[in-house]
Amino acid sequence: MYNREIEGHSLWAWAAAAISAPAAQFLGSTPWHWTLLLGVAAGCIWLCVEAATVYGRRDWKPLAVLQIFFLMFAVSAAAGWSVACWPTARQEWTIPVVLLVLSACGAAGGCREGARCGAVLFWCLVLLFAVLVAFAVPEVQWDNLRPVNGGDGGTAAAVLLLPAAAALLPRKKGKSPWLWGLGIALIGAGISLLTAGVISPAVAGETQGAFFEMIRGISILGVAERFESVVAAAMTLGWFCLLSLLLTGAGHLGETLHTGWGRPTVWLTALVAAVGLPWAKTVSPWISALGALIFWCLLPLLTKKPRFSKKGEKRY
Repeated sequence: MYNREIEGHSLWAWAAAAISAPAAQFLGSTPWHWTLLLGVAAGCIWLCVEAATVYGRRDWKPLAVLQIFFLMFAVSAAAGWSVACWPTARQEWTIPVVLLVLSACGAAGGCREGARCGAVLFWCLVLLFAVLVAFAVPEVQWDNLRPVNGGDGGTAAAVLLLPAAAALLPRKKGKSPWLWGLGIALIGAGISLLTAGVISPAVAGETQGAFFEMIRGISILGVAERFESVVAAAMTLGWFCLLSLLLTGAGHLGETLHTGWGRPTVWLTALVAAVGLPWAKTVSPWISALGALIFWCLLPLLTKKPRFSKKGEKRY
């Protein structure tokens, strides 16, 4: 169930859907040129993560354990971030806990089922965001698109790197995902560019949830419309995709430790993430970004399993 290979296009569509919500929530406050540079760097790291899963040592159980522990933290941090998509919720923990339960239910179905669901939601999100962007573009003030300094690079890096967990899942051999990586990099730059163009870089840099605030000011034929509910619904779907992707990764790693451990690992990860919600949101986003780089890229490459030539010489 957790070792069944996924179609490449479904997996990367799932990853693109997973990055939509955190990108919409955080990247609007980051200057577009920095987001573009970080996105390109993240895309390169995504390719390195995939190389690590192909050439690295996947049967080394201590590495799988370390990755599961990091996923517990990453799921908790992502769930804590999701509360911002419904700012009027009476209880701060309600949205994260509900999303964790729903995402765990989705991840408990296995890799292929999760990827199929993520691919369907990807096209739903494309439609929703396309409508919002179509109404926002006429509001853009082109003088606002000049590069400026500022923004939180740590949050942007974490947002762009966490969905790289998709590369940990078993995927059918096919074309390289570099086009998807490039597209995902452009998503962040596009959100930053559009937000700055509509509400100005200065306002965007000082506003929490700048993309959300930008959408509130969109008008149709000169009449102000309120699209907050549409944005909230789209971001909820995006957070579900991210959490289910991370939890499915934990399930796959659990299955590599022992047959039948996949589903219990999903629920254990969700439970630990729920308990750690108050603590995880106080940790710097740089920890999430560095953790993704270390546990999903560097360690698998450093633990690369040697191959032996016919003469008995080690090759790496």
